[in-house]
Amino acid sequence: MKHLQKLLFVIAILCSIWTIPAFAYTMPETVHIGLSNIGSAITLSNKTITIGAEENGVYISGGILQSDKGFTFAAGSGTYGAITQYYDSYEAAKQQANTIKNALPAYTGGGKWQLYVSGMTGDQLRQKTGLPTENVASVSNMILIQSNGKTIALTNLITPQFGAANSDDSIITINNKQYRGKIQPTRVKGGNIVPVNAVSIEDYLYGVIPCEMSPSYAAEALKAQAVAARTYAVKKIEMKAHTEKGYDLCDGTHCQAYKGKEAEHPETNSAVDATKGLLIYYQGEPIESVFFASSGGYTENSEDIWTAPLPYLKAVPDVYEVDTNTWKKQFTAAQLTNLTSAKGDNIGQVTDLVISKISLGGRVQELKIVGTKGTKVLTKLQICSYLSGLPTKMFTINGKGSGAKTTVSMNVAQSATPITTTPVTTPSQNIPVPSNTGDSIADNYVIGSDAPLTTDLEPFSVETNYVTNNIPLPDINRIPATLPDFTTTPTTQNTPVTENTPATKVENVTVTAASTGAISTNNGTGVFTIEGKGNGHGAGMSQKGAQGMALQGNDFLTILHHYYTNVTIQ
Repeated sequence: MKHLQKLLFVIAILCSIWTIPAFAYTMPETVHIGLSNIGSAITLSNKTITIGAEENGVYISGGILQSDKGFTFAAGSGTYGAITQYYDSYEAAKQQANTIKNALPAYTGGGKWQLYVSGMTGDQLRQKTGLPTENVASVSNMILIQSNGKTIALTNLITPQFGAANSDDSIITINNKQYRGKIQPTRVKGGNIVPVNAVSIEDYLYGVIPCEMSPSYAAEALKAQAVAARTYAVKKIEMKAHTEKGYDLCDGTHCQAYKGKEAEHPETNSAVDATKGLLIYYQGEPIESVFFASSGGYTENSEDIWTAPLPYLKAVPDVYEVDTNTWKKQFTAAQLTNLTSAKGDNIGQVTDLVISKISLGGRVQELKIVGTKGTKVLTKLQICSYLSGLPTKMFTINGKGSGAKTTVSMNVAQSATPITTTPVTTPSQNIPVPSNTGDSIADNYVIGSDAPLTTDLEPFSVETNYVTNNIPLPDINRIPATLPDFTTTPTTQNTPVTENTPATKVENVTVTAASTGAISTNNGTGVFTIEGKGNGHGAGMSQKGAQGMALQGNDFLTILHHYYTNVTIQ
């Protein structure tokens, strides 16, 4: 009995140590997407719409508006007086407005309506009507709600929202394009109206995933993309990337390509549903889960692309990637001379391209354009943008620049039979994570693409040797009479019970050795032939690599653990 009591006590202590932390991050109920792809004017085809606003994070409805002609919006201006009497519906406010010249129903929040009268102050309105009134202090947020060219109501809220009132699936048609959620006409500091889509994050992802990855890809690759895209979105929101513009995320490739309901596909919707709510964390914080099209065989450290060294964005071999998207571009010395001159870099006649730094994965880190009067030095992503949009920095020039080859042994993640595991606590790694300054490491890079990946990949065979760890149960005869002090709080957990533990195999991978130097690529022909492979910046998840891993039977968790280092997914 004594031994049994000791065993039960130890088990209780171990269970308390091994409890998986509930991360404090709260998923936003609604995200706000600036719609740049529909134009600045807003036309709603819906004949019946709701009006309301988010107040303290909760949507409060102000009722329904109807029109056989649909609705448009315009910025309000001028002088208004307000009658300080409140109505519970648009119809009640409209009935009273018909008795006062130039009066309009005004939705002012909290489910209540007032009357605003244009062309007079509150004092003038009180003298005319005898009713209690007030001045409308500012019209910088005012939006006029119009139908068939006539203003039927207005709102002076900062972020009013309009939704579909007669649609079972809450689809609103904006400029002939369908979106889930609501339309939020937004004015910032009295500026023009910006169309913003207020939508749940899962519905937002329905319109993102098919724009970032082909729906023809394997289900596990699509799931990996859904988790990466969800995490990237919440991290971008946390960084307040577009707050000053009146929304959380844009619908272009600066954030993630988003085209609403019209882009949706059953396969990508299923991937979003299957991973609902899952995020990628590093030490309890959502990561900046960047992704790209094709690595060409090796991903890159974040600091070798941008500036900040992030412990979860480390170079890994992309041994599964097939169809590495090889490409070729040529420049003559004369073309390069014209290019540098047009960009204001007057270095004379271009005579050489010199590769002066190469990363471990084989990407050019520094390129010098040598002229008769000077040299232009390009680093990191400047290289691609300067030279007319090269797809990636993994290239050679006239066959030079690939550097010395070396073979390294890597632990490559493999899928395993799903098992139930007990998480083991280990000390946290002393790897500093840059403080959140509000800036994305990828702010100067387009993360997505205007067109989804469409290349179909063929499966290939990889031999796998699985390694397992056998952990014995406690021996009750070896429990000390005096138990140790278990007061230390663990800082990280390696494996949440919701995940399958991926086994690994050791694989030899040939890579380009990182190097610095001065590799001249002038071969005397006056032509510089650039041959490369891959597409994109190279950090985080390779989408073609994810597809290759999925075709080999790897699940989405294994895929994500391969591309993002030392992360937790839950």
